[in-house]
Amino acid sequence: MMLKTRQRYKSDNGLAYFKSGSGSPVVLIHGVGLRAEAWLNQEPVLSQHHTVYAIDMPGHGESDLLVKDDAGLDEYVDVIADWINREIQAPVIMMGHSMGSMIALNFAIRYSELCVGVAALNSVYRRSPQAKQAVQQRALDMLNSTALDNVTTPIIRWFNQNPQGLEKQMADLCEQWLLAAPVTGYARAYQIFSQNDGPEDDALMTLQIPAIFITGDGDTNSSGQMSERMATLCPYGRYAVIENSRHMVQMTHPDEINRLLAEFVQQCGTQIRSQA
Repeated sequence: MMLKTRQRYKSDNGLAYFKSGSGSPVVLIHGVGLRAEAWLNQEPVLSQHHTVYAIDMPGHGESDLLVKDDAGLDEYVDVIADWINREIQAPVIMMGHSMGSMIALNFAIRYSELCVGVAALNSVYRRSPQAKQAVQQRALDMLNSTALDNVTTPIIRWFNQNPQGLEKQMADLCEQWLLAAPVTGYARAYQIFSQNDGPEDDALMTLQIPAIFITGDGDTNSSGQMSERMATLCPYGRYAVIENSRHMVQMTHPDEINRLLAEFVQQCGTQIRSQA
């Protein structure tokens, strides 16, 4: 499947994004190795009632690498927060997938005045020792590589075996994006992803905004138990597990995800009005 690349805006701090629709702002952040188009099945639906901003993570797509070679998760979040302050100038609903969900949660915790709701798709929380060792080894291998030669392995992790129909189309798109991903940006981001084990419990307990955690029942690295535990810690948290899906739920199961996200943004609006 071929997908036309959307024309981007470029912020003064090097963040590339496209936007559509009108209304209260929603920001979408993709996962490691991908690009803003990973939200292709959500952006048209959300933009019916909201201004949707889909960004390329720093070092991905058309976004610049961060200046610091050893930048951590906070620096990724700070760039996005600075852009929101400059471009959007209003609190947002933040939605992220995989590493994008790490960024979204960090943003919601550290920039609470700029966030009215957070959706974390396929997010990790307290990996097992075996999973931690495996992801950190993958990150090390990537740092020592000069090219992204093996994209088959992540595709197998992210999708069901022998994907068919829509899932096959989405798997093909992800493969294309991984092959075209800037090697340095991908490797740096994956290093951060491998070292991050989810928000601190105390931080989740302070989130005074709606929060939803969604994952696939076949995603062993971002399990339903992880989503449930994070949701339980949040005062206004909920979670959902999508049946017969793995890591790329927003791409492979758009109907279920769009329904959940539509309910969620409505919840965010209701809470904002009740607090006004």
